[in-house]
Amino acid sequence: MRALPRPTSRALGSLVLGATVAGAAWGTGQDDLLWPAVFFIALPLVALLSSLVTRPSFRVERSVSPVVTPVGDTARVRLRFTATRPGFGVDATAWDDPGPLLGAPHLIRLDARHQGATTHAAYPIRPRRRGRHPLARLTVRTGDVLGFWTFSRTAGLATEVVVTPRVHPLPHAGLGVIGETGETPLPRSAQIGPDDATVRDYHPGDDVRRIDWRTTARTGELMVRREEAAWDPAAWLLLDSRAGVHAPAGDTRPTFEWLVDAAASVGERLLEESYALGLVDAAGDVHEAGSDPAVAAARWLEPLVDVDVTGVEDLRAATEALHRRGDGVLVALLGRLDASSVDLLAGLPASRHARIALVIAPAEAHRNEFDHHRAALERHDWDVRTTTPDGDLAAAWLPDRAGAGTRR
Repeated sequence: MRALPRPTSRALGSLVLGATVAGAAWGTGQDDLLWPAVFFIALPLVALLSSLVTRPSFRVERSVSPVVTPVGDTARVRLRFTATRPGFGVDATAWDDPGPLLGAPHLIRLDARHQGATTHAAYPIRPRRRGRHPLARLTVRTGDVLGFWTFSRTAGLATEVVVTPRVHPLPHAGLGVIGETGETPLPRSAQIGPDDATVRDYHPGDDVRRIDWRTTARTGELMVRREEAAWDPAAWLLLDSRAGVHAPAGDTRPTFEWLVDAAASVGERLLEESYALGLVDAAGDVHEAGSDPAVAAARWLEPLVDVDVTGVEDLRAATEALHRRGDGVLVALLGRLDASSVDLLAGLPASRHARIALVIAPAEAHRNEFDHHRAALERHDWDVRTTTPDGDLAAAWLPDRAGAGTRR
């Protein structure tokens, strides 16, 4: 810590008064006034010298629980101050300012009556934005007994708070895979277990002789034996990180932040359904979380803490990266559906897996152009779903039951 003494209004008043009295003594020739002038001038200086000897010092420890927290959730900052040198009659306080993105500053009164005196404090923070936020603005303030000086010491103590995107609970969306003999939805292994990997939901028109009654009794829903058991539980998310499609609002880009939250939520939903998961951004950077439940969820959110918009103008690098990584369920999270995006996404190799494009709806003036691009993408077996940055992600994640946007 580094102490910086500052005079209080009391010290400044004493010095001004002493200088005024000294001026009056010199102007009137009254030498008897010099002694009060010297007293008023010397008093703050003596207080400063004495405070350099008697001011307390502290050892500071700070922790945050939990260290990793989602946007909007509450974490607690815990502080421990231990007096390594006591202060006699000194008022000591600490001012911890987490910054406007985490919460309000917190004032703590410190115990410095004897060496080893300990002060504990805790206060909540509520992160407003994802990212890595350092807690570094902790100031300890002490004064002298007479209240003439204040010492401010900035603690060299940095604590990082990792804020992940907000994760919204999503329903099971019934993603499917197209086999040689027809549609065969992927199994919901998170709900029915790995032993049921050869069954699927009952569809109207299925032969009742194919109903698997044991699985039906366990799940409470009609399940039938699949005609083929081909299953590759892999999924890729494409995050549209093009800066040009996300308009800034202050120091953030609301549509991009919404897509990052959507990526976190959709990814966790797919991990719950035992998919091996990967992420590709517009620049073609790839992150694979794997499918191990013990580590995949944490690995999935890790790159989404730091991801940012890029300067690329199209999704060419992203689609090339997806083409190299083979087949699987594909979810494209798009800030805008334009002609270039449609051409690149439609140009991906034919797939037997579900393809979903979750797109932020355009303004009404661009609706006709958007509908044209949407129809072109749906002709290539894409399920296009629209939403708004203030819309319900869970509702957008479900397919349109009326028939629009379903795979044909």
